[in-house]
Amino acid sequence: MTILAGRSALGWMGTTARRIFVASVRDAHPQPAALLALAGLPVLVAAWLLMSPPHVLSNTLTWDFLFNLSGAWHVYLGHVAHVDFHEPVGQLSFILTAIGFHLMSPGPYGFLVGEAIVVSVLFVASFLAAARRLPLLPAAIFVVFVCLLALMPANIGEKPDYYTFAMSYNRYGWSAFSILALIVFVPPRNRYGSDWIDIAIAVVLLAAIFYLKITYFAAGLGTVAFAVLFQPHVGRRWPAWLAVCALLMANALAPYNHPYLADLLGSAEVGAVRSSLTLHLKNFLAAIGEYAPYLAAFVVACWMWFTDRAALRLPLTIACLFVVALLLLTQNTQSAGLPSTIVIVLVLYDALRNYFAGARSRDIAPLLLALLVFPVFSIGTSAMSIAGYHAKASHIQTLYVVNRTSLGGLAVPAGEHGAFATFSRGGVDYPLRNQAGALVPRYELSQYEYVATLLEAVDAVFDHERGGIAVFDQVNPLPFMLGLPPTSGANLWSSWSAPLRPADEYLAHVRYVFVPKFSTDPNWTATLVSHYGSYLAEHFQRLADTPSWILLSRLQPGDPVPSHPAPSSNSSAPYLQTPTNL
Repeated sequence: MTILAGRSALGWMGTTARRIFVASVRDAHPQPAALLALAGLPVLVAAWLLMSPPHVLSNTLTWDFLFNLSGAWHVYLGHVAHVDFHEPVGQLSFILTAIGFHLMSPGPYGFLVGEAIVVSVLFVASFLAAARRLPLLPAAIFVVFVCLLALMPANIGEKPDYYTFAMSYNRYGWSAFSILALIVFVPPRNRYGSDWIDIAIAVVLLAAIFYLKITYFAAGLGTVAFAVLFQPHVGRRWPAWLAVCALLMANALAPYNHPYLADLLGSAEVGAVRSSLTLHLKNFLAAIGEYAPYLAAFVVACWMWFTDRAALRLPLTIACLFVVALLLLTQNTQSAGLPSTIVIVLVLYDALRNYFAGARSRDIAPLLLALLVFPVFSIGTSAMSIAGYHAKASHIQTLYVVNRTSLGGLAVPAGEHGAFATFSRGGVDYPLRNQAGALVPRYELSQYEYVATLLEAVDAVFDHERGGIAVFDQVNPLPFMLGLPPTSGANLWSSWSAPLRPADEYLAHVRYVFVPKFSTDPNWTATLVSHYGSYLAEHFQRLADTPSWILLSRLQPGDPVPSHPAPSSNSSAPYLQTPTNL
């Protein structure tokens, strides 16, 4: 009798568990407390894994991470983005890191504080959006997905162990756009709040992504406009949604945003917009396997509409989401990865759940679970990246940790060798010409070598009188590292995608110019030397040569005529060959 009773109890428990599980997949009545626990715990664990190591690790694109720290240093000192420094990317990512500087101290960890603020906002927004629309399990998956996407220490579309906090605005932008798309494309089922909650969340998200990166803002406005036309739950509040769009556009065009828009237009004029249809087609075909499930979802949606199982807006919505995501991707550095397509899965999930509402739960549950496999695998990628980062950042024996300047606490793989291997005959085998005349570097700097050259530059100028510093490379982190006020008028990210500033604007308040012998972009360094060569020859003299830098200082009244002039476009120095045709 005891055995029979035990079996009966186990059977009852199994049946109850199955009912709860099926309800979490199918019934759109999640308890807020259950959703908070199911989604909040993984996000908290992920945040702890990312922030608990004593160092901030970067094993790729370290200069791009320093771009963020340098911009935050400007903001921290009261400089105005797009006025005191120029950059087509919005200022929000710099403001967030600057808040971290204020809460902690200026240093790499300030970035993680800003990231924690972003994830907190994303968690609240995704929780409120998903709780009103989805059953417990898909709602929890969505919340965890968008938060871990923002926390992931790797770029979307790249290997999860390429740890970097570079281009964090893309991860934030994808997460925010995914929440907005869920709000406007999946109608609410629960009445935990009115439609005004959705509108308020949309306003916050759209305003934020405007100051992150303009492409996400444009995609968001286009998505809302589409939803007003085709989604009944948005269309019934069309005056409010149109008022929101008008208000956001008025803010975008307001006079205080004119410098931002000028930086955007200036960047577009020099070719920053990626408009090569051939390149985009190649990238699409190279990643066609990644897009196949979403194209299949579109086919299913078309079949449901053709057989009167769904309205026409279902395939149109899926097509809109896919096309907008592809357009966003075309303007990112990465050539693969469409995180917002999770909303395609949830749109189809919601349509199937509604159509089969009369079927037995155990008949439809496997189909719904199969759809959730795709976002779960994406969560697994983010989780693996975060866990791997924690393990790598905690293994101090394999890392070189900066222990001085404001860069203290940054960790890079120790002892990597790349460009330094080119040292020979007391000089450097820096650029090589190919047949077309372009400069082709033999080696790239490793992350360790890049940091080592920065510390070498700090040592070279440390004992000299303080003054403004310019670096003829893609980013200038030296004022941040030394705790000096950066000069005004420079491009924060100096590259082919930014217009060259007039010398009287860029170099007017500069006391020292560092010309790298090992640049992160040798062609761009050569262009800068060529473009500003005459100004340098007139106003600067060579102060020092180090293994990695040519250091120039501004001529002061009474200084003798320099015997070693600054490099110019016709310089024949063996350590800096600059083409005369640039």
